[in-house]
Amino acid sequence: MKYIDVKEASAKWGISDRRIRILCSEGRIDGAIKLGWSWTIPADTPKPRDGRQLRPYRNMDIRPGTVDVDALNNLMEKVPVNDSLLESAGFRSIIRESTETLLSYDGTIIDDKDARAVLSGRVVPYIPLETHLILLNARSVMFSLVRNKERWSEKDTKAMYARLMQGIDDIFSGEYRKGIAVYPSNEKRNASVGVQMETAFMQYENSWRKFQGITSAVLLYAAMLRIQPFAEYPTLFSYLVLSGELLRNGILPPLFDKGTEDEAKAAFSLAVKRGNYEDFTHFIERKIHDSYQVMGNV
Repeated sequence: MKYIDVKEASAKWGISDRRIRILCSEGRIDGAIKLGWSWTIPADTPKPRDGRQLRPYRNMDIRPGTVDVDALNNLMEKVPVNDSLLESAGFRSIIRESTETLLSYDGTIIDDKDARAVLSGRVVPYIPLETHLILLNARSVMFSLVRNKERWSEKDTKAMYARLMQGIDDIFSGEYRKGIAVYPSNEKRNASVGVQMETAFMQYENSWRKFQGITSAVLLYAAMLRIQPFAEYPTLFSYLVLSGELLRNGILPPLFDKGTEDEAKAAFSLAVKRGNYEDFTHFIERKIHDSYQVMGNV
């Protein structure tokens, strides 16, 4: 494959060198690789879209929910996000139970006993190999998110999904599904999944990531649930994006236990249809508190 540098890309696309470097750092130029201080770009990579072209697809009426910051800060002091989580039985329990629950949303049912066996390294003969892999891969991804303190980019989510699907789909896992968002933000403008993802991360980069940690995570999470960029395990993937943003801000991921699906769907529906994230934010905040309770009881 032939590569070009930033100056060559600038001349080819009519974009300034500085802007191209920013787009590369945000993961908005496919295949861009940083070598030392410079970026190298595949010669056949298409010109990135102008943010102004994406504006019609933005959800302009979002009303983020409120968070009890004092209560959250108190919990964060008691359970810091660092490498000690990787050896914590409580943290592993949160990952296991949440993964079981979210897999059921995605159509894969596994009981707790079998999930424990798989995650302990045992092979359960009557459980499909793919289910073994998705459980182990999800935990591996979550562990890696504990150490990742960088803000999200669209490229990061693609790489994370490829890790989630390792051994299941090693060829097409980095490709978005065909079609439009499952829940379009603007029914009159049914943009492709790629455009919707680019728009979501433009909003994240420009505003969402600057909000309080739970708020930024909820907005990003709702965007992933709304778009569902990948065909397989969309709910589990979205949860991992949510968890990554929370962990980046020093906050534990929420404990998604069985029996909360109806409440979660109702809160999400209100957020998507009316832009009112109050109930959805409160739901995620409460489930985060549940995670801290688990950590305190172990």
